[in-house]
Amino acid sequence: MRRKTKQIFLFALAFLMLAGSVACGSGNDAMNAMVQSLTQERKELQEKLDTAQKELNDIRIELNDTKNKLLDAESDAEYARQELQKARSAPTPQPSVVTQTETVTEKYAYGVGCTVNGSSSVKLEGEEKIKCVANEIEGYVFDHWEINGTPQDATDKTLEFVAAETTLVQAVFHERHTLKCINCHFEFLNVFGNAAGKDYTEFDFEEDYQNPNTKETVTGGLMSFYVFADVPRNQQVDYWLINNVKYQFPQNVVKFRIEDLDEATVIEVVFKGQTRQKTPAPGKTPAPTKTYNVTCHSCRFMYNGSWKTSGKVPAGTKITISGTTDSTEAYFDGTPSSVNRHFTSPSSGSSGKWVFTYTYTVNSDVDVWFRGVVN
Repeated sequence: MRRKTKQIFLFALAFLMLAGSVACGSGNDAMNAMVQSLTQERKELQEKLDTAQKELNDIRIELNDTKNKLLDAESDAEYARQELQKARSAPTPQPSVVTQTETVTEKYAYGVGCTVNGSSSVKLEGEEKIKCVANEIEGYVFDHWEINGTPQDATDKTLEFVAAETTLVQAVFHERHTLKCINCHFEFLNVFGNAAGKDYTEFDFEEDYQNPNTKETVTGGLMSFYVFADVPRNQQVDYWLINNVKYQFPQNVVKFRIEDLDEATVIEVVFKGQTRQKTPAPGKTPAPTKTYNVTCHSCRFMYNGSWKTSGKVPAGTKITISGTTDSTEAYFDGTPSSVNRHFTSPSSGSSGKWVFTYTYTVNSDVDVWFRGVVN
């Protein structure tokens, strides 16, 4: 019995020792897992701390740059205030103007739409006899003469006069009054207001032309007539064109009357089923453009995108005139003008200068002088 009890005791002790050993092993595993977890968390926290430290350093650098820029701006502003104060307190300089007691200017007679002594211009040496001949311009008829913009009574194509000063002579033209018919013809009116006499397909009518039927002079350049369609066999009128404007009547109109026509006109009949070429409208030749001569002294003017010192400019053109030297006054044909004075920015190796600019509308010949500064 005692031996059996001892065996039971030993068996229980062995079991307890085995259970303790197992428990001890489980505790070590848990401890190791905890240590590894804490180590990983510490590593992650260190990375976050390093990132935050880097961002903080970047912010400090940016703040330092901003501070430096503010300091520079304050310094520039202070310098500008000082310079402005100096400018306000400094006396305004009064430049001396070079006075010119005598100006020698070459004088010319210029022609527009005509020749002047066989050329486009002629230099005047004192009083000169001038002979102007109007040009021949297709589609236009000579109307009258103008001298320096003033209409003259002379109506001949040749004009003679004496000039001693710069003069602009212009031959003025108007569009030729022509009536033209296509697929039709017209007849002038007789004393009873009926169509009569010769058939015409084209006729030039200027002021004071003669009616071929009545032999009376028609004043004012007006024309009255009947127009007839020339309709071929088996054709019908579709519509009429007057200066390319379509007139389509509610019935087959083959003639009608026009009174007091006062402009170049093309009348055309278009037949049904006809394929037609577009008829050019009258008056396509451009009218002569009046031009004036511009001459600059110590200055230049901008025209057509380039600077010039002299040249012809169409009437009504706005040009910009600028001095080419230091300037204080501008004279237009001897008359001083109020212009805009400005200081040019100095370029590399040079200093700035005071110059004048002026916007001028050309409506006559003009001679421009810019006067300089005496230092």
